[in-house]
Amino acid sequence: MKQIRIFHAGSMSWALQHIARAFERDNPNIEVVLEGSGARVAARKVMEGQPCDLMVSADYRIIEDLLKSEYARFNLLFAKTKLILSFTKQSLYREEINEKNWYEILLRPNVTYGHTDPELDPAGYRARLCWQLAEIYYKEPGLYEKLVNALLPINILTDSTMIRNRMQAGTLDYFFGYEATARQRGTCYLNLPSAIDFSTVDYAEDYARVGMQLTGKCQETQMKVVGYPIQYGITLIEQAPQREEAIRFLVYALTHGQRFVTEAGFIPLALKLSVDTDYEYLPTPLRQLL
Repeated sequence: MKQIRIFHAGSMSWALQHIARAFERDNPNIEVVLEGSGARVAARKVMEGQPCDLMVSADYRIIEDLLKSEYARFNLLFAKTKLILSFTKQSLYREEINEKNWYEILLRPNVTYGHTDPELDPAGYRARLCWQLAEIYYKEPGLYEKLVNALLPINILTDSTMIRNRMQAGTLDYFFGYEATARQRGTCYLNLPSAIDFSTVDYAEDYARVGMQLTGKCQETQMKVVGYPIQYGITLIEQAPQREEAIRFLVYALTHGQRFVTEAGFIPLALKLSVDTDYEYLPTPLRQLL
């Protein structure tokens, strides 16, 4: 039996699990092995030479910045979601919080909040970029620094099970993440203004006004990440051990599998390439989908 190995953003786990099981039923000689993590972790594993056929990123620019063109030659954008603030029935001041006062609530004594590690996961740096945008949007000078300084290091969490357990236990009140993830888990969440939640291309220029430094391709280098609408990307790894089978799965995922993407709370995008010049590297079966 042949194995297709996929490194993917953890937020896409539910959808990919259902796509994989359906694909395996139609292709009993193929097993799909899924490895979820922060999208930057997934890219690093590819760069380290770990065997992989496909990579799915919660930020398509990770594929652009870290994998092309040595490890991947094209980048297909296929889904979107938005940044939200999740909470539970145990969260302090949950009855009061709204899109106008959320930052004031977070900065109250005894309120705990967190996000994922920006170096490992796009939701982490998107939370920090959201805070920068919030400072501008709400006209609150110094808001970004206040939120950074009040964030306890122990609340920078990337393990989804630990995040869920701590929120259910009441030791973590609020957590920045994706709407699709919150909907999958049935978690309560607060919608943020579109101007700061990276949900739409209408605010793309405004999102791009903020940025932060992260580790670059090499550990000793730095790269700047700026705000951008949330768009998920998927690519075929150049050194894919099961190239033909991976292409078959990719076609399946981007056609029949899209219903699972929708059921997982994502909004499917009209399939497009990150840049038009990728088209010449696109396998023929995938060209027919554009």
